[in-house]
Amino acid sequence: MLRKLRITLIAVLALFFYSIFLASSVRNVYLANDGGKGRLGFLVQPLKILAEVPSSIKTLLGAPEFYVRNKKESDGFTYFRKKSGTSYPKLLLTYKVKPFNQLFDLVDLNDGSLIKQWSPDDKELFRMAYNEQNPKKPAPGSDLYFMHPYMTKDSSLIFSAQLTSLLAKIDKDGKLLWLKNDQIYHHTLESDGMGHIYSCTQPFESGKYDCLPGDYSHYKNILQDDHITMLDEVTGEQSYTKSVIQILLDNGFEKLLLAKGQVISDPIHLNDIQPALSDSDYWKKNDLLISCRNLSTVFLYRPSTNKIIWLKSGPWFNQHDVDFVSDHQISIFGNNIIREESANDPKLTSENLSFSNKRAHNEVYLYDFANDSVSRPYHRMMEEEHIRTSTSGRSEILKNGDVFIEETANGRIFVGDSIGKKIEFVKRLDADHISTLFWSRIIN
Repeated sequence: MLRKLRITLIAVLALFFYSIFLASSVRNVYLANDGGKGRLGFLVQPLKILAEVPSSIKTLLGAPEFYVRNKKESDGFTYFRKKSGTSYPKLLLTYKVKPFNQLFDLVDLNDGSLIKQWSPDDKELFRMAYNEQNPKKPAPGSDLYFMHPYMTKDSSLIFSAQLTSLLAKIDKDGKLLWLKNDQIYHHTLESDGMGHIYSCTQPFESGKYDCLPGDYSHYKNILQDDHITMLDEVTGEQSYTKSVIQILLDNGFEKLLLAKGQVISDPIHLNDIQPALSDSDYWKKNDLLISCRNLSTVFLYRPSTNKIIWLKSGPWFNQHDVDFVSDHQISIFGNNIIREESANDPKLTSENLSFSNKRAHNEVYLYDFANDSVSRPYHRMMEEEHIRTSTSGRSEILKNGDVFIEETANGRIFVGDSIGKKIEFVKRLDADHISTLFWSRIIN
C-alpha cells in the first residue's frame, strides 16, 4: 500500500515539475526574439510540438472553427443574370483551407479569375506577435484569423488578427515588412487616401472613467476601451489615438453609454472607422464615420474639434460596416441580431445571439442626410437568399448601384441588386463544408 502511494506521489511530483519546465520553456520560445534558439537550441522544435498538442487534439476531435456546414453551393464563383458590358471591380478575399494556413486572393469579379495570392506564415507571425502583457492573449499554438486585409499601391498587405495583439505588413512576395504588438488591433483597416490607415484598437490597460462603477484596479484589464487609431501605412508609426468612450463622454452621451443604468465589459465594440475623403454639405474631409456595435449606433466624428456632428441609433441592431455612398448618403450593414446578456437563469433565450421574427435576416440600410430618411434597397435579395450572419458581415454599394455582401460567418459572398443575386461565391473545403470568410474588400 505504502509502495503504491509512494509511486503515485513520485508520478504526481514528476508531472508537476515537468509541467513547470514545459510552461517556462515554451514561454521562452514564444517571447524570445530568436525563437528561443539561443537558450534552448535543438529543444525548440520538440517544445513547439508539445505546446501545440492541445490544439492538435482539438482539431483531430472535430472540425476547425472556420468550417461552415454547407452542402448546397458550388465551389468558387457562380454567375446569374450578368449582362454584357457590366464591369465589376476587383475583390480581395480571405479564407482558410486548413489550420494555420490563411490565404488572401485578389480576384477579378467579372469572371472570378485569380490575379494574385498571398500566404503568410501564420505560426511565425503568432510567435513574433505574442505579448505577455496582453490580458486577452491566446494560448501558445493557437491558430490565427487575419482580418480585413488592406492592399497598398505596391501590392503589400496590412492586416490584423482578432485573437492576438498583431498588426502586420507583408510585401507583394509575402515578406514581413513590419509588425506591431503593443496593443490589440481588431476589425477594420481603412485608408484616408493620404498615406494613413485607421485601425480599431484597445490598449492593454483601459482608461479610468468616473462614470463607471467599481475600483479601477479591478476593471483596467477587463474593460474593452476601444480607441480610434491612425497609423502611417509605410512605417506603422502611430500618429493619433482617441478613446471612443471618452469621445462620447466629451460630447454629452453618457446616457447612451450607460443605457438605462446598465454597463458591460465591452460597452462600445468599435468595428468600423470610415474616413471621409471629400467635403459635402453634411461632413468635411477627414471626418470619421464610426460604428459602435454594442450601442447599435453610428456617428460622424470630427477629430480636429473633438465633436460628434451627427449620431443615430437604429433601426439597425448590432451593425457592422458603415460606408460613405454619395455626398449625402451612407450605408450600414445591419446584422439585426439581438444579444442576450442577462445574468439571471433561466435567460430570455437559449442563445447569446438571436434573430427575431420581425427582423429575420441581415439588412443593408441606406441613410439619406438630405431628408433624414432610412431605406432598405436590397431587402428582397437579403430575404430571398436568407442572408443572416450573426456576427461580422460586410457590404458595399458599387458604382453601378449593385451591392456587395459578405455573409461572413456563413461563408458566402453575394453581388446583386434590388431584384436578386447576380454573383455568388463560396470556398468549398469538402462535400459537407465551406470556409468562413474574414472580411473581404472591394478594390476599385
